[in-house]
Amino acid sequence: MHQWFALDRPGRAFYYLVALGTVGTQWACGVRTEELAPSGLPPLSRTEVSQWVAEFVPTQALRYDLRWTYQTQQGSARGRATVHFVPPDSVRFDYRAPFGQSGAAVIVGDDVVWSRPEEGVDRLIQTAPLFWAALGFPRYPAPAATVTGVAEGSQYRWRYTLGGDTLTYVAVREPGGTLRVDMRSMGDVLGTVDAEFSDSTLGLATARMLFPGSASLVTFTVEAIDTLSTVDPEIWKEP
Repeated sequence: MHQWFALDRPGRAFYYLVALGTVGTQWACGVRTEELAPSGLPPLSRTEVSQWVAEFVPTQALRYDLRWTYQTQQGSARGRATVHFVPPDSVRFDYRAPFGQSGAAVIVGDDVVWSRPEEGVDRLIQTAPLFWAALGFPRYPAPAATVTGVAEGSQYRWRYTLGGDTLTYVAVREPGGTLRVDMRSMGDVLGTVDAEFSDSTLGLATARMLFPGSASLVTFTVEAIDTLSTVDPEIWKEP
């Protein structure tokens, strides 16, 4: 996989390319077998797709308070999380889990700058482009990616292709709209996101991330989104 599909840490690449054959039936049924958009999308300029992406990315700092659920065939866990977003592409993610467990991470673009503890954060984030989509934000294309897409009314459909990897978006940008994402490598589904925006605002309401390789499902339910006038620079420092 290429860098724009990974959570890259200094000295270690954290990739999720587990064989799809390990997926249980109940999880496989939830995986899209058809592409979100057809293979013959017309070429799209980087300027135009960047304008589409910019419609989803806030220009002000935000704080999200949300509930999360992590499910596998072995069981489930749930808790709460706080997300500090600073434009254009920086996030501090803090989560609380049962039995007093907690963790945090800083993500800049497609890179995890640091995370504590790594295993716990990895389970909730897994791949950066899908994590961003679960917050309601599509990503800008990588420099080497081929971009195709089309707008039909209020719906945008676009795809980034890099080697054998594809990242496909289908978005309706309006209150009550949706952001759906499909991420594949050599045709195999690495993960999908189905995010819904609030009926009254353009803020995220819920998101569902499904990872067939690890047979896991992560769900975010937003309880509040607040605009921040300032952000403490200490939040970016590794503990």
